Amino acid sequence: MTKRALYHHFNSNEALAVAIIDQAFGMFKTFQGVSRSSAPARQSMIHGVLVVAELANTDKLARMAAVLLRIFAKSSQASALNYGVWLSEMGRQAQRVQIEEDLRGDIDAQAAGEFIVTAMLGTEVISSAVSGGEDVRWSAYTRTWKFVLPPIASEQSLPYLREFLARESLRRDQSTPPQ
Repeated sequence: MTKRALYHHFNSNEALAVAIIDQAFGMFKTFQGVSRSSAPARQSMIHGVLVVAELANTDKLARMAAVLLRIFAKSSQASALNYGVWLSEMGRQAQRVQIEEDLRGDIDAQAAGEFIVTAMLGTEVISSAVSGGEDVRWSAYTRTWKFVLPPIASEQSLPYLREFLARESLRRDQSTPPQ
């Protein structure tokens, strides 16, 4: 597509960025599908985050949307809307986890959801920076989850969550071809 044709469809760089972000909103729908499955909420939450990370790692559009969300974070309503939806959905997921008694009862579920989103976005940013944007390392997500889970998970669910995370990480490490 020529530059002229591009600007015929999009009146600014921001309009083009918003269109890319909107196209990649499928990542959120993927997370919703996984997190609303019939599996235990604690398992769905971890699995959903890892599935989205994998999608952001393998899909160029999703990766570009993630970059654009960060670039336009201060100046675009699209970033505020997208991050707001993520925070809200993760808060709902954390509430499900709490109802199933796998999140400590003294923890605010919405705050826990925000904490998880913040931790995972930070993991994605740092991992992408370290690898030059080529991949998101599963070991980084595993380490993040290992620090995120103990303060918020109920005591009785923590051993299961650690085992589940180890299985997910091992499965993903085995399916990722070496760089």
